[in-house]
Amino acid sequence: MKKKYTVMIFDESRLGDVKTRKISSRTIRLIMLSLALYVFVSGAGFYFLNDLYKERSVLTQYKEENLNLKDKIAGYESQLISINDKIAGVLELEDKVRNLASYGQPTQEGKQLAVGGKEVDVLQDLSKVSERKDKRFFEELNSTITSLGAEIEKRAVSLSELADFLEEQKLMLSSTPTIWPVKGWISSGFGYRVSPFTGRRVFHEGLDIATKYNTQVKAAAKGVVVFSGRKAGYGKTIIVDHGYGYITKYGHNNKLLVKAGDKISKGDLIAEVGSTGRSTWPHVHYEVLVNGIPVNPLKFIVGTN
Repeated sequence: MKKKYTVMIFDESRLGDVKTRKISSRTIRLIMLSLALYVFVSGAGFYFLNDLYKERSVLTQYKEENLNLKDKIAGYESQLISINDKIAGVLELEDKVRNLASYGQPTQEGKQLAVGGKEVDVLQDLSKVSERKDKRFFEELNSTITSLGAEIEKRAVSLSELADFLEEQKLMLSSTPTIWPVKGWISSGFGYRVSPFTGRRVFHEGLDIATKYNTQVKAAAKGVVVFSGRKAGYGKTIIVDHGYGYITKYGHNNKLLVKAGDKISKGDLIAEVGSTGRSTWPHVHYEVLVNGIPVNPLKFIVGTN
């Protein structure tokens, strides 16, 4: 025989009224089982929800780390672009220095900077960063970029100074009277001689270069014409100031092709040979003065006439 349980229900407003309900043991067991299942499901649900919340927090943290990582990578990318620009500038300076120094000929092959030390492969090492969270990677990368940038800056400054120096040397060389002003032969050299006019021993302050009438006279160096006209004893004369203390004179010309104030380059035509002034035969009286003092032009001339 199945057991039955009686449940008594009292109405507070009506104390005398009592209601009874009979419930079987099976029903009670179902109720208890349902309560137990509810508690179990609620507990499991809370556990899983809590676990999901933790995973969400971790994912949020990873998301923030990824955003920070992207910012860092963007920063390094900007630095690398800047460094590449500086390298391009250094290579351009290197080409300029090579050209100024005439050291070798430019080639189509790319030039490489002499570099060494620890290497950091950004693309390859980023996966390792995400796996092991190695902060040393960024420290080493930042150190490498900083060191490389500083080295490039130092080399760029050094190359710039060298380029300026060579540019100055090139300008000085172009202003140095190193070519023959005219083709011919030396009829009278620099130094003491017996004057063909007085027969006395005198000092000749230049070279007399004999040649044919109207032979072209060239500027021995780059400069500015400071005089073009007749000069006592010299006849039709050109005087050129080359800077750096150099001045050249070209006397006894038949025709003058430049005027005072003209800027000329080395090798430009400035006159035609004649025999004006105190002269016995067509030739160019050629003088070189350094800081106002006549010097032997042969000390500067490169090559033979």
